[in-house]
Amino acid sequence: MDSESGTRRAFGDPAERVDDSLGDGEDSGRTTVQWAVGSVSERLGVAPATLRTWDRRYGIGPSQRTEGGHRRYTEEDIRRVRVMARFTARGVPAQSAARVALSMDSERLMIETGTESDAGPDRGEAGDTVSAVCSAALSLDPAALSRIYQRTLRERDLVSAWNDVFAPALRTIGEQWGAGALGVESEHLASEVLVTELRAVIRGNRPRTLEADVVLASADEEQHYLPLLALEAELARHGLGAICLGARVPTTAISDLLMSRHPSRLFLWASIKRPADEPLWSVLAGVHWPMTVVLGGPGWPAELPSAGRSVRLTHAHDLGSAAHAILTPVEPTT
Repeated sequence: MDSESGTRRAFGDPAERVDDSLGDGEDSGRTTVQWAVGSVSERLGVAPATLRTWDRRYGIGPSQRTEGGHRRYTEEDIRRVRVMARFTARGVPAQSAARVALSMDSERLMIETGTESDAGPDRGEAGDTVSAVCSAALSLDPAALSRIYQRTLRERDLVSAWNDVFAPALRTIGEQWGAGALGVESEHLASEVLVTELRAVIRGNRPRTLEADVVLASADEEQHYLPLLALEAELARHGLGAICLGARVPTTAISDLLMSRHPSRLFLWASIKRPADEPLWSVLAGVHWPMTVVLGGPGWPAELPSAGRSVRLTHAHDLGSAAHAILTPVEPTT
């Protein structure tokens, strides 16, 4: 689940670009812009000697050659160098920074760095902050993580902080752990520090008295609960308290709570694919009072079944839509 600022430099001298047709294959016929080391240095603000060292020692360098044998950087090469530069600028050892940069595929590099043409200040800043979170996690620096999270929550509304920074950072760290670029301890630290900051938001905003009218839970066998805390914090900011049951709540427990407390709103998170014979549907069929059920996460089917006359069943695709669905008053059934 970072980096801070980062000014975007203008393109280098167009005369130093090299346009070559790519070789045979599906990319044949396209034209790519390639860059000499001097242009990359000017564009990124990294000394040519440093670029050559990163290439020689860590493999972070140009991947193409001209007909004359001169090595040239592609746009993807430059994105990888940019990630390397962000990490090393924040004190991450070059070898570790290179391991992270090399673990990123084309799509992740695009997400991390944006593009020179379409990445406005907000998007560029978010990408830098995501890189800063990753750097602090890699360095096992809880104080830095806390500072970054707190600054993000001061400068952005919570939905923007979650969608643009926190969730992308957690995904990136998970991918880097899967690629062996960092250890599981880095992933756990980034998550746990964020848990602390989100709970601080909840404590500072939610009402003093809570009723079990709004319930948040993760589905059974679902260990992830950070999305629940993000939603609880956003609801608290709007003055709405919620009962958060956390991870791995069995469907039988959900059923018992519904039938005993009759809440008006329920949010369930699932990132793991749910079974074909999902038991929740039969539970909802027994609900006889007006209730909104919001399902979050990729584990739920794209097409939801009919939930009966009393239940409004919806699938929220992000934090903002989940909060909106929960905050919308439940209409009585006719």
